[in-house]
Amino acid sequence: MKQIGWITACLLTSGLILLGCERLDTGAHRAEGKPFKVAMLLSASIDDQGWTTMGYEGLKAIEKELDAEIAYVENLAPAAQEAQFRAYALDGYHLIFGHGYEYQETAQAVAADFPETIFVNTSGSIAVAPNLAPIDSRAEGATYLLGIIAGAMTKSDKIGVLGGRDVPSINSTFVAFEAGAKSVNPDVEVQWHYVGDWVNRDKAKKITLAQIEAGFDFFFHNADIAARGMYEAAEIAQAAGKQVWTFGSNRAQHEVSPTTILASSVIKSALFVHIARDVKNGTFEPKPYVFTMTKGGAIEMRYNPKLKDKVPAAVQKQVAAAEKQILAGTLKVPQIDFEE
Repeated sequence: MKQIGWITACLLTSGLILLGCERLDTGAHRAEGKPFKVAMLLSASIDDQGWTTMGYEGLKAIEKELDAEIAYVENLAPAAQEAQFRAYALDGYHLIFGHGYEYQETAQAVAADFPETIFVNTSGSIAVAPNLAPIDSRAEGATYLLGIIAGAMTKSDKIGVLGGRDVPSINSTFVAFEAGAKSVNPDVEVQWHYVGDWVNRDKAKKITLAQIEAGFDFFFHNADIAARGMYEAAEIAQAAGKQVWTFGSNRAQHEVSPTTILASSVIKSALFVHIARDVKNGTFEPKPYVFTMTKGGAIEMRYNPKLKDKVPAAVQKQVAAAEKQILAGTLKVPQIDFEE
């Protein structure tokens, strides 16, 4: 992808004056000469090896599989969301993703002004419009299975979960994880904490170290790059001789912390390609595009191949049995419904 520059814009649209001029990225990281144009707004770094990397990989899959021209902006501040959506729409992008729950209200506000552009929010649910839809990637089935591993293997009956922000899409994965843990160990304590953002590794590390000191020995997160602090704390504990394990979230993260991550809940790039193909082919529907373990083939639980043998065979059988039930529809995993 080629970076072709920045524009400085003051936008006057729908009677709304955006005071001050923002440097808006309408061409960074763009591949040239391809007619189908897709852009993505990202709140963190594409190198976070978690949620944001997963979104970027989906965008790259669209580029490869659909011969698309792509652009993205990372580390986008909340105050710049609306202006960036508008900048991409004005530049002729056919499909614009807001990658995260935090983009849904802004996408809804902007979509009405650009009826020829499709706007998609990739987490949670928003009111649909002719050119607006959410991707509802429900990873709860996979996180439930991770919970089974933690609940069955914990020595202390104390498990920690770490969120970036206190939002429904994050909490829903924690509800499922906790349910999985308690399905095999009703006495387990699952303690929730939030960093307050997606980037503060030091705070995540401090929270996790305190939990380890209190005897917690398993940790799951939905905290984006801040989770690096959680992994660092677990690695410190392992180096001190403690048996502490973690899980990955949103993509196979075992390369982030090879000695601590037993398994990950994974959202595959197929879901991005699915909706982009609909847009390109003119078959887009203004509806929630829902992906689960049983629908769309884009959600799975994946072991760290180098640490799978650390999970006892009996526990692996419990996980496999629960997975079979989920796929058959006979096990309903608890989740938070956050449709609007």
